Amino acid sequence: MCSQRSEVWGNQIQLTKQEILKLREKENKLNDRLARFEQFYSEEKFTKEELNEKTKKVEAQIAETQKEIQAKEAKLEETIKKFEEATQAMEIEESGALRKT
Repeated sequence: MCSQRSEVWGNQIQLTKQEILKLREKENKLNDRLARFEQFYSEEKFTKEELNEKTKKVEAQIAETQKEIQAKEAKLEETIKKFEEATQAMEIEESGALRKT
């Protein structure tokens, strides 16, 4: 039973870490897109107005992605904390059970 709980906690932690990695990849792609916009502008493929318009949209997406990352990181920290607390409680429970026998 104890190992099953640990496995569930571990899976939940791993899943959240993977979600954070995907969001960081998304953020990196958006930052790459911003760099390309600057390059296109320097090559005169975009006007200053087009650059500003496109940049604002992508910057908004980056800000939203960063918020998502922060939320996932907070969830991860909370999950780890709960796991540690549950583990401690189980250890105390098991040590008490051993003393009774």
